Amino acid sequence: MLAYWSIKLVAVFLALLPSVILTTVWEEWVIWRLSSRPEGTAYFTSVLRTNLYVLVLVMAVPAVIILPRRLKSPDFLAKQPAVTQRTDSRPQKRGPQA
Repeated sequence: MLAYWSIKLVAVFLALLPSVILTTVWEEWVIWRLSSRPEGTAYFTSVLRTNLYVLVLVMAVPAVIILPRRLKSPDFLAKQPAVTQRTDSRPQKRGPQA
């Protein structure tokens, strides 16, 4: 169970990470272009920190809302269905043939 949730959280984080990086670079560029003194001013660290906070919120808020419901659900853990194959030895009836 721990491995499942660890892998799932890492996968979600890795899926959202490229958008955070692209957004950070784009916001840094816009701030740099609109700044009154663009030389020597770096906002990259603060923009990255803000975007990482948003990433954590995007991951944490739905988890806090959804996880209690899923854990209480009686069918939370999927059970392996028994594979059954129905074999009928009787020939099937066919309609009138033309």
